[in-house]
Formats: sequence, structure tokens, C-alpha cells
Amino acid sequence: MKIIPLAFESLGVRSMATYIETDQKILVDPGTSLGPKRFGLPPWKTEFDALHETRAKLQEYAKYANVITISHYHHDHFTPFTLGRYLDSNPQYAADIYRDKKLFIKSPDSNINRSQQGRARKLLKDIKNLNSEITYSDGETVVLGDTEIKFSEALPHGSQGSKLGFLVAMTIRYQGETVMHASDVQGPIFDETKEYILKENPDVLILSGPPLYLVGFAFTNEDIGKARANLTDLCREIPRVVVDHHLLRDLKCYEFIRSVRDETDNELLVASNLIGKEPNLLEARRKEFYLE
Repeated sequence: MKIIPLAFESLGVRSMATYIETDQKILVDPGTSLGPKRFGLPPWKTEFDALHETRAKLQEYAKYANVITISHYHHDHFTPFTLGRYLDSNPQYAADIYRDKKLFIKSPDSNINRSQQGRARKLLKDIKNLNSEITYSDGETVVLGDTEIKFSEALPHGSQGSKLGFLVAMTIRYQGETVMHASDVQGPIFDETKEYILKENPDVLILSGPPLYLVGFAFTNEDIGKARANLTDLCREIPRVVVDHHLLRDLKCYEFIRSVRDETDNELLVASNLIGKEPNLLEARRKEFYLE
């Protein structure tokens, strides 16, 4: 299986956009974005450069893809039909992504909060005339050619009871290899999410780590400890784990990753490592750019 990270925090933006190729060409969570404010500051020029670069990659790989999946409706995980400075989005980009594709998307009708439900309904309205084949993915398994794609039931966005809503994780099986993409599970913090991942038994797992930068706001030190323990358990069982996204918005991520690596002999990487690049953490360093 070919796995190409297109847009991640380790590539300078907020995203988990990934291209996975089997006998199918699958574009996962096709969005890219910047945090409008961090440390009370707007994005620096280098962040906009990364945004435009990752947007170009997304649009390029969208041309090849026949399958698009959307795990949930936060703007860093899909491209809306709106002009967005911090998303580098517009109606034409969105139409080019979704037109004539098989779309497997999180259900807009169940296990979804109000803001995401509104975005989902608008997206469905906008793609109505693009000849897209739409499936609500929650709990579904499909076989396309020699590729099996299994979607989880709705999982919490982080911890149980999170106000951030729910998401759908995806497992791809092809020629004896299993890859899992579990977007904003944030660790995972939730034990049942860890157990689901272990049951799927992937060879490669791509997931979001916990948001260290939100401790004291939406998350507690106890949440981070739980995420570290669960990620360690996963790394002991899964040969290759790619952790990125929320975790890499804080420079303390390096210490967090090192503490987990010390507990396992398996691979623990960030997304940029998959394409031979060192992580380029831009949002986490935003304050530095203004002080230079």
C-alpha cells in the first residue's frame, strides 16, 4: 500500500490529509488550514506558504482519487465551498475534489454536534449536482475491487462526552496489509477507542495525538496521562504508528513522543517522516517568528 501524507502539523499546517493507494486511490480528510490565532498572533508568512503548498498537493492528488473519505466536519478535515483565507479554500477547489467521486462521509444525522451538522448539510447541498456517489460511512464496510474499507461507528473526538463531537475511523485492508486512519481520537484518550484500534490490528496506524496546548482549558493533565498510556499500549502492539496533528501544535510534543518511544521497540513516527522529511512545526513556533 502506498501512503502519502499531504497535509499535517509536521508539514506546517492543521490537517491529517492522506493519500492511500491500493487498487483504489483514496483521499482521506481532504482539508488543510491554519489556526487564525495562536499566542494571540495571526499566522506568519511561512505558515501561509505551507498552507498554499499543501493545498496544491491536495488538489493534485484529488485528480487521481476515485474515493474521498471525511471523518468529521471540522474545517481541517474537509474542504468547504467557501472562500477561506485560513483554509485556502474556494468553490472551485471544493468542486474539483468531490466531483465524480465515491464519497464516504460521517453521518450528518446521528452522533454529531450542531456546528458540524450545519457544515455537513451545507456540504451535501453544495455537492448535490457533482455526480458524487454518497455513503454515510458510520459502521459501514465496503469492498471496492480487492480493497476492503471498514468504517467505525462514531467515536468520541477525544474523550467521552467531549463537546467537540464525534468522528469515524477507517481501516483499509489490501493484499494482506492493514492501514488505519483514526483522525481526532487525540491519543486516544478514550479507552474504548484504544480497544477498537487493537481489535482492528493494523500494521500501520495514523492518528492524532493529544492537544498538549489545551491543558487547563478543554483538557486536563489526567487526559494527557491517559493518552500517553493508551498510545504506549498501541505502540507495543502495532508495528508502525504515526502520531501527529493536535500533538504537534506544542513543542512539548518531542518530549511526549520520546517518553512513548522509550517504552516500545516498534516504530513511532510523525507524518513527515513517511516522506523522509523532518517535522516542520510552524504553529507551535509562531511566537518565535514574531520575535526574530
